[in-house]
Amino acid sequence: MINKFLRFFLYFPFRITTNSETIPFEPLKQINIDKTKIIVYVTVSSSVGNIMAIERAAQKLGLPSPFEKINLYGISVPRICYLRSPGFFSGKKTKYYDLEETFRQWYKFYEITGKDIQVLPITVLWSRNPGYEKLALSGINSATPSLRKFFNLTFAGRDNCTIFCGKFNISESKERFDNSLFSHDLNRTFRLIFINKARTVVGKPLPNRKAIINEILSKPAVLDAIEQACKENSKSVEENTLRARNILEVMVADTRYPLLKFLNGIISNIWNRIYQGQTIIGVEKVRKLVETGHEIIYIPCHRSHMDYILLTFVLFHEGLPLPQIASGDNLNFFPVGPLIRRCGSYFIRRKMKGDEFYITIFREYLNLLFENGYATEFFIEGGRSRTGRTLPPRTGMVAMTVQSQLRGGKRPIAFVPTYLGYEHVSEVGNYMAELKGAEKKKESASQLLGIFKRFRNYGRGYVTFGDPIVVPKFLDKHVPNWKKDIDPNGTKRPEWLNDTVNMMAHRIIINLNNSATINGINLCALAIMNVADNAMSTNQLQKCIDLFIKLLHVDPKRRDAIPQATTLTLIKQATDLNKFHVYNVGDDMKFVRPSYGQTLQLKYFENNIVHLFALPALLANIIIRNGHIKREDVRVHARSLFYFLRHELFVPVFEEELDTLIDKYLDTFLIEGYITRDADMLYVSGDGFQEFLILSRCIYHNLVRYLVATTALRNTKDGTTNVQTFVQKCLTYSKRLPIEVTNNSPEFADPVLFKIMCDTFIRHKYFSVSENGTITVNTEKVQKLNNAASPLLGARDVRILNGRNLVRRYDGQHLEGKINS
Repeated sequence: MINKFLRFFLYFPFRITTNSETIPFEPLKQINIDKTKIIVYVTVSSSVGNIMAIERAAQKLGLPSPFEKINLYGISVPRICYLRSPGFFSGKKTKYYDLEETFRQWYKFYEITGKDIQVLPITVLWSRNPGYEKLALSGINSATPSLRKFFNLTFAGRDNCTIFCGKFNISESKERFDNSLFSHDLNRTFRLIFINKARTVVGKPLPNRKAIINEILSKPAVLDAIEQACKENSKSVEENTLRARNILEVMVADTRYPLLKFLNGIISNIWNRIYQGQTIIGVEKVRKLVETGHEIIYIPCHRSHMDYILLTFVLFHEGLPLPQIASGDNLNFFPVGPLIRRCGSYFIRRKMKGDEFYITIFREYLNLLFENGYATEFFIEGGRSRTGRTLPPRTGMVAMTVQSQLRGGKRPIAFVPTYLGYEHVSEVGNYMAELKGAEKKKESASQLLGIFKRFRNYGRGYVTFGDPIVVPKFLDKHVPNWKKDIDPNGTKRPEWLNDTVNMMAHRIIINLNNSATINGINLCALAIMNVADNAMSTNQLQKCIDLFIKLLHVDPKRRDAIPQATTLTLIKQATDLNKFHVYNVGDDMKFVRPSYGQTLQLKYFENNIVHLFALPALLANIIIRNGHIKREDVRVHARSLFYFLRHELFVPVFEEELDTLIDKYLDTFLIEGYITRDADMLYVSGDGFQEFLILSRCIYHNLVRYLVATTALRNTKDGTTNVQTFVQKCLTYSKRLPIEVTNNSPEFADPVLFKIMCDTFIRHKYFSVSENGTITVNTEKVQKLNNAASPLLGARDVRILNGRNLVRRYDGQHLEGKINS
């Protein structure tokens, strides 16, 4: 009664001084709350502030108010029960309640009526500031007097959050009700639930920068590095210690929670203005890891400077630990550097290979973060992808992480691949210019703020937390005796370390690509960029997207990421982003076609998901180019080329499932009528041929690059060229290709893709690298690859790639070149 009276007076002031943020961000989806059942609540305190916060969250989600009572078999029963009621001036006057009586009333109603009751444990956290010394669990681990709660509402309410701690049905508690210790267990269970959830949200106390620097300088490995440096540079211990301190002063983060909270408010407003929300998938995987004591390392893909903002925004609103973020020293300039340092960024050199003094200091800093349980984040690709594809992994920080686990720490370290997807990337224009030879612009405040330069529709943001790689489990599988190499000092490098780190980094990248989300602009780009002149009717576009979605359903791993919207809705969402033009030609006929600038952007978005369609596209290519072919021959031919695609695109298809997936895709083509069968012979069908052809062209440029590379290899004399020169040779050949072949694709100007191809060539012995770094070609294998790829391209393209004179416009001039076969 008193709470209802106070609610009447505090209702509108409460709305001004507090917010209604919920954790998780979308409780209805993530907890699967069933609104058709009777909803009741359990919380920590009977404080009117707590119950009003729960009421506000309930209104937002369309749930009943906790102030309402429920009528059970003619008796009015509270909809909410709580563990305690705070005193007015002192926590000593706190009154504690037994939940059993209310729960037995709820259970009795279920027994009489058969109607289940859904119980939602909810707690309210009035400050998420973890502080520097101890965890700040205000109002959770101890009672907050009413007077202090009033001041919390007035001055700290904007930092409150309402935590939904799960759900259960009263029907599931029969065994517990028969237990004589039920009352004690019930209160204790909810008390633990509330405290653990609050600790998960608040996280560890923030690192004290000064204390961390001094602790690192006292580490045995750093002292040894200083001693070694004195021998190498003939300087005193004091001078090299000062050098180490200066490195740490530049490196170490200085996280300030008030600034994080302030910027989160600004970022939230900006985000909600330019983006139409965010889609979050797999967050429960991370929450489970945090609750089971794992050390979390977020590994996001790197598409844009917006990545920092999107991931931090999602982690904050999901109540997950905010990470210490690895940032390149190119971002350490005023005013950006000091600002992001106070938001949790630490700065490292982009290239540290060969500088053992620096590496030792950084390794000790990284290990200290792990020891103290801080979440971290780094971009395994190193830099932003210019083509929209996932880049090869950089293994340095992965190796340091494994070495940290080898120190014998009790907390298992878990890599969490995190896919960040967009429907608009502001930097795409700059990326295309850089790939064409323009100099990369140095980062500046104006450049970083340029991602917000126009407040228009940027579509949605997508965050998918992929399958984690838990380091001890990975080592148990691949290095069963790894615990024998545990070294508390972290200086030991076992023989197996490099190979295992490479496997682990590759698996992280595969899981990252496996988490890719699909949206309307990706699917439209995949269709438009693989049709002649990039022009097609909206009817054909719809048929293409229908085909793509059917193929996504073939692989069970894809199903969480498949868009739930209809095909027409996906096309409308893409059209609203103005990435291509729609022309109405009459008779209800519409065509879509992008301009030249839009073509470059669409290629970028196509590359975001092309790896998901690499295998079915290869199968379509083989069938179309052969006209008719035995089913077994399709499998053999696909295997001969797919390992190139798998390595280049980091396709998440493993060897043991390849044959099964090939059969599933072929069966789908048959069921949908894209191909027909006569005995064991497969034929191209006339129905849906255009869509089938468009699918096949998804990997066309990959096949062209394979022929460019084999042509370059056939024109390479053994012992005359190193890998770097060979990559440049491939780029030169690519520039000579006519626009009809390359379609202005940025991939032909990206040396990274040819470097990946070289790794595949070396791994599969197409060429070897001698001790002096020069290439020796395996002519027989190269010719086999050429013979396998050539039939999948048009005769004209093969003639061009195998030696015809090439004339094309390049940089505004005619350039004539000749590739000798």
